[in-house]
Amino acid sequence: MMEVIRTKDKEETVEKASSSLNQILDEHAHVPTLFLSSGGSSLVLLDRIVIFPPNFTVGMTDERLSEDPQVNNFAQLTETSFFQKAQEAGAYFIDTRVQSSEDLEVFSKRFEDAIRTWHEEHLGGRIVITQGVGADSHTIGIVPHPKEKDAFQELFEGDALVRGYNTQGKNDYPLRATITLPFLRMVDHSVLYMVGKEKKGALSRMLSVKGTLWETPARIIHEMKDVHIFTDIPQ
Repeated sequence: MMEVIRTKDKEETVEKASSSLNQILDEHAHVPTLFLSSGGSSLVLLDRIVIFPPNFTVGMTDERLSEDPQVNNFAQLTETSFFQKAQEAGAYFIDTRVQSSEDLEVFSKRFEDAIRTWHEEHLGGRIVITQGVGADSHTIGIVPHPKEKDAFQELFEGDALVRGYNTQGKNDYPLRATITLPFLRMVDHSVLYMVGKEKKGALSRMLSVKGTLWETPARIIHEMKDVHIFTDIPQ
């Protein structure tokens, strides 16, 4: 299922997206829940989460290979009130802060092993994520490769649930690890937060019935189980 909820401004977008997220977490509180948050602007949704299920695991959808706490997504997550509340509620965490000895390969393997282990140990659980989309149509850490279909598919399709790679100038933070397209197809519920008129073209490309994933990675929403899109971008 996919639905698009259009709002009058950013504040209403945050309010409605957060409300949807709380409802999803509450409805599935009886089963183990893996909640992966996007970084960047989507972090604003976390401050309004009030539902912390008993068996709750928290992590990031994608990560920047940096020890700088102002750059690393999980490090930024630890500074939120959500993180403190989740800790107090007894949540588990997939910590993707970079260790000093880790290179991209080692780091991305640790990230994937944690995701895969959770999935194998909680077969009846639910996976919930927040999702953002950039003006270039990237989503999570999956960036467009409009002239490199084969390279795109090699990176983001296949058996890997997490892929570490060098964006090679396609992003301000080139070394990163991200959940992949096969993982996104496994996600039970996604709350997609997308604000700003500069993203109108990306929203149109994402929702279009025509297009490719390597040109518009955000089009993966058409292949996901349940996506709720909240945006202040008018039609």
